[in-house]
Amino acid sequence: MKKLALALLLSLACSSQPESPEDAVRATLAAIEAAAGQRDAGAIGEHLSETYRDTDGNDKKQVLGVATLHLMRNKTVYTLSRVVSLELAEPGRAQVRVLAALAGQPIPDPSALPALRADLYQFDVALREEQPGVWRVSSADWRPASLADFQ
Repeated sequence: MKKLALALLLSLACSSQPESPEDAVRATLAAIEAAAGQRDAGAIGEHLSETYRDTDGNDKKQVLGVATLHLMRNKTVYTLSRVVSLELAEPGRAQVRVLAALAGQPIPDPSALPALRADLYQFDVALREEQPGVWRVSSADWRPASLADFQ
């Protein structure tokens, strides 16, 4: 289940040309979510730092392996994500808490979740600006979320 959750991390949030660090972080999350929806593990990997490490000891290669396996096992991946908090405590570093629901069918909004067999997670994601305007995920932790978290 933890490996599935790790793969689901890769299915997070949106945007066009970022104008601020916060916009750039949100755009990175959106690109990861879009890549997951397109079942493109390679595109997901572009948004992970080469130095990625999580609390379970996974590195970038291991995370991409899990993501690839998850994408191969599931014909479709639909997500509903919501950024709960985004903190830029220091230049070039961001900490984001994201709620993510993942299902095999579209999730129009949180009110549809009780009727779906969706996996619900809370992700705490650290991102680092590795080049000007280029943010990558450097680590992530997750835990199961509840329907109440999405309300």
